[in-house]
Amino acid sequence: MKTRCGFIKTFILALAMLLPASGAMAKSCLWKVASKNGTLYLQGSIHALKADNYPLAPAIEQAYSNSTALVLEVDIKEMTSLETQKQIMEKAMLPGNKTLQQTLDESTYEKLNTACASTELPVAALSKFKPWFATITLTMVKLQKMGFDTQQGLDIYFYNKAVADNKKVIGLESASFQINLFDSLSSENPNHFVTRALADLALIEEDVASLEKAWKTGDIDALGALMAKSFEGYPKLYKTFVLDRNEHWLKTLNDLLKNPEPHMVVVGAGHLAGEGGLIDLLKKEGYTLEQL
Repeated sequence: MKTRCGFIKTFILALAMLLPASGAMAKSCLWKVASKNGTLYLQGSIHALKADNYPLAPAIEQAYSNSTALVLEVDIKEMTSLETQKQIMEKAMLPGNKTLQQTLDESTYEKLNTACASTELPVAALSKFKPWFATITLTMVKLQKMGFDTQQGLDIYFYNKAVADNKKVIGLESASFQINLFDSLSSENPNHFVTRALADLALIEEDVASLEKAWKTGDIDALGALMAKSFEGYPKLYKTFVLDRNEHWLKTLNDLLKNPEPHMVVVGAGHLAGEGGLIDLLKKEGYTLEQL
């Protein structure tokens, strides 16, 4: 059985799924959620895409046009502020003069060095980072090598449109919450964490193919199965990073569905699927859902 790290798999799921621009796709990762009073357009987020993935499917663009406000996991303006960037660096750095090489055992560090070399990222560039931030950085470099760009992601795309259109932007959680959530991974055994992360990194291209297939067909059941497999053996991480946040967001979505003005909600695709996913939770609330 391949070793899995729930956090890294969630991260890869959020970043690496490729949304085809072709209008031939029968369904997309977009749901219309209707109550007696309001409407939400719930879009699974892809945080990194390629330039040729645009334009998006007409249904997605229409959902945005129909909406008076944009709802994201976190407000991009807050996340990109100097204050937040400073907080990220403070949380990402190892304490004092400690280095990543000192944090990891010799075998694990050598595996990290090899993985860095394969992406042409000097391992020395990660020397002052905690394991969770080091592996995120390495994953981002790998994705860039594969042609993905966070500046082409759906979150940034719709945020820029909302700013240009003077639409309100709402964050479901604060930047500080997200930063502390990631930093909570520091409590894990660093050698185990990095080893699992590197194993997942080696499977990115294979995993993208499976995720892309589920995405192209709008197969939410297949997406849910992939999510369940990725967190196999790590129920606490799944609860912390996915289920608990879904429950928290549901409170805000319930409030928005009381509002007659339509809202477009863009969140990580991994939050939509499976038991305890947003689609499941919204159906249990009694709302009418339609996949577009």
